[in-house]
Amino acid sequence: MKPAPFEYHAPTTVGGAVGLLDELGDGARVLAGGQSLIPLMALRLSYFDHLVDLGRIDELRGIERLDGEVRIGATARQAEVGASAVVAAGVPLLARSTPLIGHFQIRNRGTLGGSIAHADPAGEYPAVALALDAVMEISSAAGRREVRAEDFFRFTWMTCLEEGDVLT
Repeated sequence: MKPAPFEYHAPTTVGGAVGLLDELGDGARVLAGGQSLIPLMALRLSYFDHLVDLGRIDELRGIERLDGEVRIGATARQAEVGASAVVAAGVPLLARSTPLIGHFQIRNRGTLGGSIAHADPAGEYPAVALALDAVMEISSAAGRREVRAEDFFRFTWMTCLEEGDVLT
């Protein structure tokens, strides 16, 4: 099957992404790696008027140790997380859980942020985020906020992300 028609947007900044989401309203969805969203679109279980692709936003990439914390951008690929010496040294549970995710092809395309935002209870990253009491940074037209994992995940496939929010 093929997805329903939609308009594609590829902003290059977080500000551009949240601005688009604010402007487009509930008719827009965010795309990170697409490992969860694309199959839903192909089966027409999910459809919308606009797709906002985060893949060209450099500020959402990267893995670094900063002020004693490991910070990982939302569009960091799962394979990058699994291969990172910074992650292995600073967050060994995250490094050890990554090879358990699907298949290497999924890890090469899937993102940390996409997995967390999808909130699949069978997924490794949401469980690891809860176990580590991770803090998620969320950006919107109203600004940035930080949310602890226990408050981020609401229920199966449900998070505190609101319309116009981008997990950064």
